[in-house]
Amino acid sequence: MSVTVFSLAADLPATQLDQLTWDFLRDLDRIGIRAQPAEVPAQPGERGLVTAIGKFVIDAIFSSKAADALVDLIKAYLVREETMTFSVTKPDGTKIDITSKNVNSAEVAAFLAVAKTAT
Repeated sequence: MSVTVFSLAADLPATQLDQLTWDFLRDLDRIGIRAQPAEVPAQPGERGLVTAIGKFVIDAIFSSKAADALVDLIKAYLVREETMTFSVTKPDGTKIDITSKNVNSAEVAAFLAVAKTAT
């Protein structure tokens, strides 16, 4: 499956960033976008896979309505935590950082436009 990877970063303690990530995942579900935490190999002494703080993946194909809702949700979180940065990596490997300073830019809109293909 083709997925888009999101990473959140902010000037916050890891526990707060983890909580913001889980809040964001819950809010994505509320607007109809299924997402799941990204898993990484465990550190030495740990077993299996663990979730990476601040990272999650979503299906790369959205409806136009869902893509617009995603942008609105990102904007809401950038207002909530001004130091937050969303790093988005598309399936083709291209990446962009979305911050409160560029969230309304044409560059961000063009980058996320691919997500607006019909399901």
